[in-house]
Amino acid sequence: MAAKPNAFGDVRGENDHKALDESFYEWQDYRTLFESVDRFIVVGRRGTGKSAITYRLSKVWSDRKTPVIKIAPVEEQMIGLRPLAKMFGANLSKMRAGIKIAWKYAILMEIASALFSDYKLKKYIEANRDLTEKVANWRRRGTSPVERLRSILKDFKAEVEGEDERIAELPAFLSVERLTNEISDIVSESGQEYVLLVDRLDEGYEPDITGTSIIDGILYGTDEIRSSLAGHFRAIVFIRDNMLRAIEAEDKDFTRNLESQVLRLHWDPQELFYMVAKRIRYVFGISKESDVKVWNAITANELHGREGFRRCLRLTLYRPRDVIALLNTAFYQAQRQGRTTLIETDFDESAKSISVTRFNDLGKEYEAVFPGLRALVSSFSSGDAKLRLTEVQEKISNVMASPGLTAAESQHFAILGSAQEVLKALYGIGFIGVFDKQIASFVYSHDGKRFEKSLVDEDVLMIHPCYWPALNISGFELTQGEAEEIYDEYEIAIESQSGEQRKRILGQLMSELNSIPEGVAGASQFEVWCKKAVEIAFSKQLSNIQLRPNATASQRRDIVATNQGGGVWKRVLNDYKTRQVIFEVKNYAKIGVDEFRQVYGYLGREYGELAFIICRDAEFGLRRGAELEAFREFYNKGKIIIKFPAQQLVTILSKLRSPEKVDAGDLAVERLLDTYVRMYASGQTDVPNSKGTRRRKRKGRAEV
Repeated sequence: MAAKPNAFGDVRGENDHKALDESFYEWQDYRTLFESVDRFIVVGRRGTGKSAITYRLSKVWSDRKTPVIKIAPVEEQMIGLRPLAKMFGANLSKMRAGIKIAWKYAILMEIASALFSDYKLKKYIEANRDLTEKVANWRRRGTSPVERLRSILKDFKAEVEGEDERIAELPAFLSVERLTNEISDIVSESGQEYVLLVDRLDEGYEPDITGTSIIDGILYGTDEIRSSLAGHFRAIVFIRDNMLRAIEAEDKDFTRNLESQVLRLHWDPQELFYMVAKRIRYVFGISKESDVKVWNAITANELHGREGFRRCLRLTLYRPRDVIALLNTAFYQAQRQGRTTLIETDFDESAKSISVTRFNDLGKEYEAVFPGLRALVSSFSSGDAKLRLTEVQEKISNVMASPGLTAAESQHFAILGSAQEVLKALYGIGFIGVFDKQIASFVYSHDGKRFEKSLVDEDVLMIHPCYWPALNISGFELTQGEAEEIYDEYEIAIESQSGEQRKRILGQLMSELNSIPEGVAGASQFEVWCKKAVEIAFSKQLSNIQLRPNATASQRRDIVATNQGGGVWKRVLNDYKTRQVIFEVKNYAKIGVDEFRQVYGYLGREYGELAFIICRDAEFGLRRGAELEAFREFYNKGKIIIKFPAQQLVTILSKLRSPEKVDAGDLAVERLLDTYVRMYASGQTDVPNSKGTRRRKRKGRAEV
């Protein structure tokens, strides 16, 4: 018989209904939700059973003839709510207020629609003509509650202008108060109870103020409907742990208003053991009553008993999803060798297989926005799980200085600029965590948020445990408490944060230029700015870039870099014999023959026949008159001196915000060389404008 890769079921509860029907384990948190109405916000990390609970509760209540309203939006629907939330304002309180009102309306309309679908209760809706029309209109607007709500809000946005005005007018526009009273009267008269289950709100969620406001508004809206329809309406809203943390950070009223309504999903080893035993009975048809005997039936002697199970748990993060995934892969390994009994090696190989997949996915996910990530994370292989800050920075610095980096990798590291910034990036993607002395635990990134804490040399960091087997890190085990603090939102994309870090650093550098005064006052600051810009723009092919390397000599060249001879710089080396590239820095706009003569005097020997003058001119090309004539004078003497305005460096930096445009600097130099040789050398006066496009004089007018 062929080996089955998922013998113990799908790790995602929404795709594992048959197994949930036959082997769902009703642990303490589930019983609390089923039996009590005190808490309606259910918080759990990925893989703790939120979708499984949603399915199970829906099935049990439906079997008991209790109508269940399920709202589980897809990604595009939640993303589509974002621009509609923003019409109420830019801060949390305003967006939350608008979404709260809209969400209340959505719940009420879903209840009304459910009433209308019940042939016994339909009469209560039909007795109210206005409500009947509202239900019909609601149903026409889409197939899901969020889709319908978006349609309503788009109509409202077109009809009412002004942020505050929209918040004030929305309740009347939707007739929320009247609708609440009508539905409350109907459900009271009918005696029917309704249950609302809201899941998958993390689909399309972003951890910014807009995303947080939407979730916050949904929670507040649900709570107000619970109060209005008390005794006839129950609600459970499932959210991720990272979403709750974002709300707690942004909504200062949450602790006072809703914190008491929160239930955190928790699994201890004993409950996980019961859950696994029940799943084993389902998979293998074992009828033994003892959970220990059931576990022993599929494991070898060294793994027998509860302690053997705990040894397997050390390879997980103490969640049902981890355990099912581990069992699936371990049993697949055993089946391939013709065994039905699991041995310790099966679990080790299972953990290694899962970890390698995660590790490879990390590289695939981020290679477009984080060049050099693979080299960075691989540098931690065969080492310790816990490292001092100095040890981590040393590893990062070694990778940053490696001669084997690609152009994109060199440039990305040049943009980040320091081992500290690279460490922040590794923290932002959840690869490494930092020990927090206040809570005595390692803290990992939540949704790719930036690391803000100041670090000292004594700080301890730890590689995320999910990568330990892939990196051959061994000899260290997590306690259950430590494991539960591990952030493991595997499917949340962090591209935006990695890209934002790059854009933020480049944006700061570009804007810094405007704050540097021209002339003597800002000369030193401008030189430093130019050096940093040159390092980033030409990070791979120009090395050992120094500012004033010969400061005590009579000829003090401002910036000098070693030409490695790749790309366009091979042309510079071969055609102009320039191994040491000079960038003369002038913190003013107008340059002429004196500046060209000064640079001309620097050239020769290793400095070859080509150099650049960085200045503050807004025009990219040579101006007619002094600039053009100065260039031609020294060109005819066998040297090529190129004007390189700082604003042109800004244009290059702007393009480099996209990692795929790694060669933006080299392309700019290549175009400059062609322009100087083909046009300026022959005396043509085509002058590019400030955007770099050319203006040709034709029939008395400029053509762009």
